[in-house]
Amino acid sequence: MRRAQQPAFANPVLIGAVTVLVAIVAVFLAYNANNGLPFVPTRQLKVDISNGSALVDGNDVRAGGFRVGIISDMQPVVLPSGQVGAQVTAQLNTANGSVPVDSTASIKPRSLLGLKYLEIQRGSSSKVFPDGGTMPVSQTSVPVQFDDINKLFDAKTRP
Repeated sequence: MRRAQQPAFANPVLIGAVTVLVAIVAVFLAYNANNGLPFVPTRQLKVDISNGSALVDGNDVRAGGFRVGIISDMQPVVLPSGQVGAQVTAQLNTANGSVPVDSTASIKPRSLLGLKYLEIQRGSSSKVFPDGGTMPVSQTSVPVQFDDINKLFDAKTRP
């Protein structure tokens, strides 16, 4: 008696192995999605700002209302005025183009719960920041945040 050959996809071990492999890849991509998707080319832009204002790693960087990157790091720096400020490192998608040197940046609230993002208002200059370049503090602003209004009436100032 001759045994009929089974198709390769009828093997339950092979189907189980492929399913586990697909699940591992999906979990890896979901876990790393907050740090930007893997294999997507980015440019680095550092932004000196007088107040980090509760920005954290993984917050969005937006330009014209669209997400163009994420914040990957924030470190304290001494500004030219002698005060201590923050240097925000942003990973920007290369598909969204370069940032002109006369652009400005500000921190905006994304929700009432305290989530923030870095807004870049693109300038019109033909000269652009190089990869890893730094936007000076003179081109940044931190408007009054909703959190600051809530902190205004602490225990010392209440009657």
